[in-house]
Amino acid sequence: MPATLRQHAPITAPSAREGRVAVILNKNAKRVGKRVRRQVEAIAPAGADVFFTESLEQARFITRRVVDSGYATVVTGGGDGTVANTMAQVVAHAEARALPVPRFAVLKLGTGNAVADFLGARDYREDLAELPQARFRPMHLVNVEGTRTPFAGFGWDAHILNNYDRMRKAAERFFLSRALFKTVGGYLVAGLGKSVPELMVRQPSWGVRVINTGGIGLEVDSISGQVVRRIAPGATAFEGRIRLACFGTTPFYGFKFNIMPFADKRPGLMHLRLVDMNPMSAVKRLPAAWQGRLDHPGVTDLQLGAARLEFDGPAPFQVAGDAAGERTSLDIAVDGPIECATFAD
Repeated sequence: MPATLRQHAPITAPSAREGRVAVILNKNAKRVGKRVRRQVEAIAPAGADVFFTESLEQARFITRRVVDSGYATVVTGGGDGTVANTMAQVVAHAEARALPVPRFAVLKLGTGNAVADFLGARDYREDLAELPQARFRPMHLVNVEGTRTPFAGFGWDAHILNNYDRMRKAAERFFLSRALFKTVGGYLVAGLGKSVPELMVRQPSWGVRVINTGGIGLEVDSISGQVVRRIAPGATAFEGRIRLACFGTTPFYGFKFNIMPFADKRPGLMHLRLVDMNPMSAVKRLPAAWQGRLDHPGVTDLQLGAARLEFDGPAPFQVAGDAAGERTSLDIAVDGPIECATFAD
């Protein structure tokens, strides 16, 4: 493989495949109130069926019925956890029934909107109205413990997200604080105001070994993305101490935080970023990191098709921005691509 970056996966013109459209949204989501629901029903493409779910069980039932009924496109929206969960359930049920996997469209109706931003989502009303003319591009997911997700992470990021989630729930009691925690400001408050001081005191880190369980893997330069090392199948790709590890096939962590800038540069490979950096250095480099230009001796960037991560102790874990407990080991692998609507120019 040449050292230069490969172009993004191709974007296709509107598919000739005809079929029904299912819009599946969580009725309890904060940004899916009565007004939004009325607008979605009014703007949805002609012939589309709109479902507002009220529980995980109901969402699971609807996604299975949608797959069984042969819908061609599933529209979802909300937080990245909701989007990832909908995609995972649809793909898993389609595979189990040996049925075609529907295409997806993601509306910008969450707080972080990592997947929506990656796919170029704009105002949900505009995207719904233009869905029949939308272009589609392949997007890989990562198989994690039998489910799929666009991104996940260990260590500091999971710690900060856990704090953000706790603070966001507490902020729901007051209008002003509730509004703050629906913006990037709330994430910064949780990170800089609470998590960084905690991390400075505790200085947690984890020893980790990363084994390449896929094909040829790559270590790349953190700024240019140029290949600096090729990693043989079965070889140890990394061994050392880290304070953060994140991986995914989409670059953003929400609010367009470009923490994995090489996630979609080579189809079939995820970006695994391993970071060993003290809290003050991390804060100092936050603006550069936000724009995908994190440069520090403690940053290791890998592109792998599959890997096994083995930690020396329980590490906090998050999946698509949702807390997922702790892990001491994990097997991850890039799945085949799904088709997603893109509204980017």
